[in-house]
Amino acid sequence: MLPYENALFTVQVTRKHFFKDKNYSLYLFSDELVMTDDIMKQPKYNLKMNLTTTIKWILEEKRIVGFEFTYNNGFKIVYGPKLNLLKEMIAGKIFYQPILSFYQFQMEMGSGMTGSVYRCVAADNANLYYAIKKIDKLKIAQHEGGIPQLVHELSLLSSLSHPNIVKLKETYADNQYYYIIMEYINGRTLYSELSSRQYGLSIAETIKIMKELLDAVSYIHDKGVMHRDINPLNIMKAETVKLIDFGLARKIKNQLNFPTSGTPGYMAPEIINYNKDKQYDEKADIYSLGCLLYKLLTGENLFNTKSAKQTVYQINKDGYYELKKQPSHPEVNSMKMDQLFILLPYMLEIDPSNRLSAKICLTIIEEIDNNNQNIDRLIKKILVRKSLNTTTIEEQRSCERISKGRIAKQSIDGISKKSLDELSIFTKKVMVQNQQKVILPHKKQA
Repeated sequence: MLPYENALFTVQVTRKHFFKDKNYSLYLFSDELVMTDDIMKQPKYNLKMNLTTTIKWILEEKRIVGFEFTYNNGFKIVYGPKLNLLKEMIAGKIFYQPILSFYQFQMEMGSGMTGSVYRCVAADNANLYYAIKKIDKLKIAQHEGGIPQLVHELSLLSSLSHPNIVKLKETYADNQYYYIIMEYINGRTLYSELSSRQYGLSIAETIKIMKELLDAVSYIHDKGVMHRDINPLNIMKAETVKLIDFGLARKIKNQLNFPTSGTPGYMAPEIINYNKDKQYDEKADIYSLGCLLYKLLTGENLFNTKSAKQTVYQINKDGYYELKKQPSHPEVNSMKMDQLFILLPYMLEIDPSNRLSAKICLTIIEEIDNNNQNIDRLIKKILVRKSLNTTTIEEQRSCERISKGRIAKQSIDGISKKSLDELSIFTKKVMVQNQQKVILPHKKQA
C-alpha cells in the first residue's frame, strides 16, 4: 500500500460516465500521481512524474477544470477543483498541452539548428514575460542522442533553483514541437557585452559577475552536477548574471555520452584531451571559469590563434597560454587587478586535483572585494591545509570563517619556505615583467 499520508497534494476528482460518474482520490507524490477509489487496493490510474507523461489541461473561461491523460492506449478525463495548484506543483516534470491556452507568442528572439526562441506573455497577464524555446521534433530526432539529451537537460534544470541560474517554468509538447518555457531575461549574453568592451570589464563589474557565477557553480557542484560548457555565450547579463544552457551538464562522475563536449577556448585539459581511464569531475568548470575571468579582465581570449593555420581548438588542446594584463585597461596597475591575476593560475592548473574549488574561489574573490591585501598569503594557507590532508568540508568551513572575518590568526612559521614554495607552485611561476603579470606556458599534458 502506498504511504498516502505522505502525499504532497491530494484532491477529489471525478470521471464522468454516461450513466454514473465515478469519484477518485488523487494523490501526488514526488515521482508519481495516482488516482484510487479505495486506498486499500492498487491505484486505478498511475502517472509517472517524468517527461514520458503528457497532460492536456481542460479550461472553461480560462480556468482549469480538468485534465486528459493517456491510459491503456486510450484517453481518460477527470474533473476537479484546485487543479491550478496541481499544475504549479508538477511544472517542468511532465509535458503539458495545449500551449496556446496559456501563452501568447510575441516575437522571435533567435534561432538554431533545431528550433527558435520567442518572447511570449502569459495568456491571463500581458505583463508577465517568458522565453519559449520551440524545438522541432523531427529536426532534433535527426541529431544523435538529440531527444534523450533534451530530456536530460530538462530533468536536470527542473531540479535546480538558484538566482543566478535560468529558471525552467514549464514544458509543453504537441505532435510537431516541444515548447520549453523559461524565465525571460531582459539583457544580453556576456559574449555580446564583451564584444563592445575592447579592454574587458571594470574590476567592480568583473568581481560582481564572478561572485554570482561562482555562487551558482558552487550550488550545482553541491547538487552533484557539472555544467561542462561555461563560456560567455552561455551567460546572460542583466541586473544579475544567469547561467544558461545546461545541454551538456551531467551528474559528476557519471558515465558520459559525449565526454569531449564543450566550447573550444574554454575546455579544461582533462576534457579536450579526454582519457576514458580517467574520469573528470566538477573541477573542469573551474578551468572554464578561469578562462572567463581572464577574458573579463583583458578583453582577450586565453587561447588566441596567431596564424591562419592554427585553430582555437588546437591551441586549447595543446594547453599553451600566456597570462598578461591588458596595458590599455584603466585599472591595469590596481591592487585588485594584481590579486585577480594571482588567483587565475590556481583556476587554470593543468592538474584538476590542484585547482581550487568553486567555494574557495568565491571566498578569495570576496576577500579581494573586501580589500584584503594578503590574498597571496591566504591562498598559500589554503594550499598548506590541502597538503595536510584537511578534508574538503573543513577546508570550505575554514574559508567561510575567513570570509566572515572570524578566523583566528594562525602561524605557519613552522612550515619551511621550501614547503610553501612547493605548495604554491604557480606563485613561483608568476613574475613581474614590464609591469605585467605573466605566467610561463604550461608543459603539454602527457
